[in-house]
Amino acid sequence: MGRSILAVLGGFIAWSVLWLSYNIGLRAMGALPSDDTQPLEAVTALIALLIGSIILSLLAGYVAAMISRSRSYGPIAILAAVLLAVGIFFQSQYWQLMPLWYHLTFLGLLLPVCFLGARLRFATST
Repeated sequence: MGRSILAVLGGFIAWSVLWLSYNIGLRAMGALPSDDTQPLEAVTALIALLIGSIILSLLAGYVAAMISRSRSYGPIAILAAVLLAVGIFFQSQYWQLMPLWYHLTFLGLLLPVCFLGARLRFATST
């Protein structure tokens, strides 16, 4: 039980810290507006955010599976649900600033990609 909780926390913290760092990097490069209240409709910036989310969701699922040290998808399901709940909360804050396709794609990919990350870990572990 303790390892499962650590797995969920580890995956969530990894995703969150790296997401914030990624956004800071995109802002520093000028890909994202410095003001969070400005609309973001540049397709390249939105795609960059989606690619970052996909990579970090893979990593979060992988990290959670690695920490749990089991082949159970239970901690991964909890992690994916937490990422989705937090994602819904934050996406709702920016609902009017980004196109609907971005929000739906971002949220729709969190769960399956997180599970894919765990599956990659399970496939590489002996």
